[in-house]
Amino acid sequence: MRKIAVLTGTRADYGLLRGLLQEIEADEALELQLIVTGTHLSDAFGRTESEIEDDGLRVAASVPIWSADDSRLGAAEDVGSALPRYARVLTDLAPDILVVLGDRLEAFAAAAAATVVSVPLAHIHGGELTEGAMDDALRHSITKMAYLHFTSTEDHRRRVIQMGEQPDRVYFHGAPIVDALSALELLPREEVERRFGVRLSQPTALVTFHPAVMDVDAPEVVLEELLVALLEVDGLHVVVTGSNSDIGTADVRQRIAAFVESNTDRVDFVESFGQLGYLSAMSAATVVAGNSSSTVLEAPVLGTPSVLVGDRQKGRPLASSVATPDANRTAIASALRDAIRGVQDQSDIDIFGHPGFAARTAATLRDATIPTPPRKKFHDLEEGSGS
Repeated sequence: MRKIAVLTGTRADYGLLRGLLQEIEADEALELQLIVTGTHLSDAFGRTESEIEDDGLRVAASVPIWSADDSRLGAAEDVGSALPRYARVLTDLAPDILVVLGDRLEAFAAAAAATVVSVPLAHIHGGELTEGAMDDALRHSITKMAYLHFTSTEDHRRRVIQMGEQPDRVYFHGAPIVDALSALELLPREEVERRFGVRLSQPTALVTFHPAVMDVDAPEVVLEELLVALLEVDGLHVVVTGSNSDIGTADVRQRIAAFVESNTDRVDFVESFGQLGYLSAMSAATVVAGNSSSTVLEAPVLGTPSVLVGDRQKGRPLASSVATPDANRTAIASALRDAIRGVQDQSDIDIFGHPGFAARTAATLRDATIPTPPRKKFHDLEEGSGS
């Protein structure tokens, strides 16, 4: 059996990986080795490891890596201490390939450890741009460490090839979120309200905001403009979710907590909905707002208009249902009102392909030739060519 290790570090990436994990588990030629890390293991972020256990997936290894220090230095030290932890786990499990998704520090550290101990790497969601976050550099670094690539659009595939990766190792199998949504039976609005104690019956904004250390404006400035704008829209109820464990998270979470406490008549807070709850709430909401990737991935696929603030997702392909106002309260409030009125276009919400990512990716992981060590040749583009 080919052993496939898969890393999950947040509630968000687990939701995208669940279908692939289930496909690997169901394939008699594959052995799943699930590595759980990051905020899954943190009480402060809802200890979402329980969601994995509820799905009946066996965890091969749990790797705690985050301290309570969310400063730049603290994050760098945590990444440094994570490298030997991941390396030991990978050495013990001896997988044939490690799969990581996205651009977070958890994935970067695991990819670096895999490279050092000569475990081949597969990367999901490479070739994308998020110019307002250091995630952009982390993602491209992971791409250069990876042997197999699974991109979410044809444009992203072209960009990975442009970075020197051989075309026959770069696959466009569609975006995981399309699979995730097609496989879920979303909860009715009333059930979301009952289960999580939120109000969704009036015009509602579902808000998620993460610190972005490379945004044009400081995260706390962008957040303040967003929060003020939300209150300026008459009759708008607000449901806020917890932030990721990123550099500067403590300040963001403190400001959000104060906002919730000061506006209990209009604002609800949920630390973690879980994937089903979050997507169900998003489907029931009138508008999605903030700087989470869900504003540009999940919301368009669900047909919910979104308002993206700041530069954290700058460079990603945007459906026309995604508004990108200037990061000031007046522009944000105007975009929110337009979304509530249904002004935004919904004509191109299928930019991330069609269902089937999990099955296609599992088959590639099973059948692809994966050398050990995973030596690569640089693919030069022909002069004047884009492929």
